[in-house]
Amino acid sequence: MTQQYNRPMAQSPRRKPRIDTTTKVLLVAFAVVGILLAFIGGKFVFNLVKGWTLTNLPGAPINSVSNTTGTEIAPGTPLQSSNGPEAAAWDGNSRVNILLLGLDYSAAREKNEPGPRFSDTMILVTVDPLSRTIGALSIRRDLWVNVPGFDYNKINKAYWLGEAYNLPGGGSGLAMQTVENFLGVPINFYAQVDFDTFVTLIDEIKGVKLNITERILIDPVGKHMPFYLEPGIQVLPGSYALAYARVRKTNGDDVARGSRQMEVITAIRDRIMDFNMMPTLITRAPTIYKEVSAGVKTNMSLNQAIQLALLMTQIPRENMHTYNIDYTMVTQEVTPDGTQEILRPIPDQIRILRDKVFAAGSVAAAPIAIGGSGDPLTNAKAENARIEVLNGTGVGGLAETTGAYLTSQGLNVVNTGNAGENYTYTTLIVHNAKPYLLAYLAGMMQVPNNRIYNQYDPNGSSDITIYVGSDWANSNPMP
Repeated sequence: MTQQYNRPMAQSPRRKPRIDTTTKVLLVAFAVVGILLAFIGGKFVFNLVKGWTLTNLPGAPINSVSNTTGTEIAPGTPLQSSNGPEAAAWDGNSRVNILLLGLDYSAAREKNEPGPRFSDTMILVTVDPLSRTIGALSIRRDLWVNVPGFDYNKINKAYWLGEAYNLPGGGSGLAMQTVENFLGVPINFYAQVDFDTFVTLIDEIKGVKLNITERILIDPVGKHMPFYLEPGIQVLPGSYALAYARVRKTNGDDVARGSRQMEVITAIRDRIMDFNMMPTLITRAPTIYKEVSAGVKTNMSLNQAIQLALLMTQIPRENMHTYNIDYTMVTQEVTPDGTQEILRPIPDQIRILRDKVFAAGSVAAAPIAIGGSGDPLTNAKAENARIEVLNGTGVGGLAETTGAYLTSQGLNVVNTGNAGENYTYTTLIVHNAKPYLLAYLAGMMQVPNNRIYNQYDPNGSSDITIYVGSDWANSNPMP
């Protein structure tokens, strides 16, 4: 039996639906928030775009629109403050990575505890137009990682540090850098939402339906008292859904918390798809925009948000995969001063999970499994990743011979030379996440996981460096 928690919901004024300037901006906001709430889904975005008169798609220019203060928002302008982080270039055809941030900010909390906030939720979403796949990785807030310029901290403190020290790009910029360094992947965009906005958006879709599997104590933001949710199917309003997603004191603690966040995300998507919410959302556009515009920020431009929304209409639900960093990938420790419990990442396990996320497929017996269409070589060639080959043996010219062999297969070898030391076993160094090429090279050259290392360098001259070892010199498929 479904248990319904009743609370006052905003009533929709009876008016004729129309697509005015404010509505257009709102729809962009919903596209961004839809991404932030983990790819709401193809049908929702399709309906959104189908009713969109902002531009004649694809390819036509977008007219400038205005925000609530009357200031024009040009098509190429990011939907953020002027000191936000710059977006990485994206051509619309290559893989795009978005860091989704949920902030522990609310108006009530700001009144009592003013100041910079922590990122309560961090999810890295990767969208691959080539294979029509989406992967989403929920990042544990207690992970003990290097924050650029601040040594080791919990990963959720990166946002706070960026805001507190007024760094270029602010909190979202430092959060992006921290996740880039931790996972070894470039991040094109970020999108963030605060507590109040999250609650408002869920209330606008009349709550979310969740299957509560255990008795759980929640503490909603605001005037609500803590209470227990009982097991069963329930429809929760925004404040209750937020509290449910944030609970940590349960079996599994922070890892279970990440699973609940994904559960709420999926419920939002299903709610919109099942109840055809778009007519109501469009009708209430001016009111909703006033309520949520201050709580949604992204360095995507209007053009990019539309481009990404259109791409997502082409990705079926079965090609969307979610992942969590669980306790097999970390060790539970305390900080050196003994004041905080932390999760210390196990690098090899994190890298394997990262590659699984970026493949958006499943792990098999091979070092890294690949999702997508075509054989491994076809996928690797489509990435057009840059390869450097260095000779770690006493066999003269082996790097050049190997480079020529890879080039003959259609791969992009940009440099060959000699390594500074000898290698018994061939080793792969990954400078930028190129899962298709990495999977192909690891399989073809028989490189095990413990000989693959991550050295993230977004400005480097190659994406993967191959240190050719004696094992390759003694046995290889080259003619």
